[in-house]
Amino acid sequence: MPNVSKIEHSYLEVRRAKVTLLTVQRPDIREFHIGIDDTDSEKGGCTTYTATVLFQDLIRRGFKPSDFPWLVRLNPNIPWKTRGNGALAVHFFVDERQIENVQRVALETVERTTVASTRGTDPAVVFLKGEVPRILREYSTRALHDVLSVREARVVAARAGAEVHALIGVRGMIGSLAAIGASLDSVENTFEIIAYRTRANLGTRRRIDHDSVKLMNAKYGNSTFNNLDPESGRILVSPHGPDPVLLGIRGYCPQDVLSAFDEVKLSEEVERVMIFKTNQGTEAHLRKTRRAVDLKPHQSGTLTGRVENVPGVMRGGHVIFRLMDDSGLIDCAVYRPTGSLAIAARELMPGDRVRVGGGIRGRRDGRPTMNVEKLEVTHLVEKIEYANPMCEDCGARCESMGRGQGLRCKRCGQEAENASKILVRQQRHIGPTAYVPPLRARRHLARPDPVTRNIFQHIAQVEEFQLRAKDYN
Repeated sequence: MPNVSKIEHSYLEVRRAKVTLLTVQRPDIREFHIGIDDTDSEKGGCTTYTATVLFQDLIRRGFKPSDFPWLVRLNPNIPWKTRGNGALAVHFFVDERQIENVQRVALETVERTTVASTRGTDPAVVFLKGEVPRILREYSTRALHDVLSVREARVVAARAGAEVHALIGVRGMIGSLAAIGASLDSVENTFEIIAYRTRANLGTRRRIDHDSVKLMNAKYGNSTFNNLDPESGRILVSPHGPDPVLLGIRGYCPQDVLSAFDEVKLSEEVERVMIFKTNQGTEAHLRKTRRAVDLKPHQSGTLTGRVENVPGVMRGGHVIFRLMDDSGLIDCAVYRPTGSLAIAARELMPGDRVRVGGGIRGRRDGRPTMNVEKLEVTHLVEKIEYANPMCEDCGARCESMGRGQGLRCKRCGQEAENASKILVRQQRHIGPTAYVPPLRARRHLARPDPVTRNIFQHIAQVEEFQLRAKDYN
């Protein structure tokens, strides 16, 4: 199969004006939000696929989108999550008389695309008319770093005026609500273009030219991220499970991810393509500052404190050290697969001040344990050790002649009966900077580089990026 075909430039033009639709000024037209979560399982499926099918179906029916579909990654430490803990939201301008029709299409789409599992797939759809209220925006922020209950979700939905449809269980309503409240139109965001496989290819090896991915990364590496791991050369744009995703490319604006995608050579048919606005790569889950005394299992956040002990290296290469803040102690665990992060953790010393970010695993010996995914060194103590002095005659290192017998030069033999060890300042092998795992071991939300990117200001007409599968086959 040939490479991805080019699309006419006029079709892809990014307009610099914010989306302004005359229809929104009519009193019978309202912005209508649809949140979706938990349509996938270990057997397959993908909630982004469900949202794509729905989004494209509503476009075909003549409904006007108010933004790109949102892919919202939530707290990655929830134990019952699927791999990426992503929820989706789509936003359209809908005539009041058409809302029931849109709801029917949404529910039918979710039912048709859900891949249920005996482990408890709980698909849910949430509908909200008009402006997103503050209570829902605040709830969405908490969903990034806390464990939320279904009971609270029901209360928030009622107060926000949202309508909830749980198709099997009710847990999916948490993510569906959070996706609508994510405010990706006003906070730091990124984009991801995702291509989906045809049903005939599901479960087979994904046929992507890896050399073309490397060339794409060389060309667009500054405007896209997490394409390949530079240490191992592993391709990161393509998953390995039974889900329908063929590949996904992440970047900082829709034009960049589309241009990068056009460089990749595919050897299998594409069913459909979609560009999402997302919070991936923004480190949104680590923005909550925590205190040791308040930590609870499965929370995410950051904590600043003083290293209390020499880090211990466990069997398998994992590193454990204790951290003290103004409220108490926590254990910090840094696992071997985190590579350079684990190496840096081994170099810490008592008295160093650091800021750690990650998820709370539970309690170990009465203390909470943080699984560290980011380590920022803010202050290093001096490393002072006793050492034999250098010979005054030849400059070589002296050695002991025995207890109480002084020192002797290894090279020239000069003896110094009254000499003793001296304090020597040793070099530290870490510095005041941030340490993170290699790309292959990072979470979806982890920032790809230390630079905080601006929100994509030149908002494009969403319709300009409704991509057709036939252009890619």
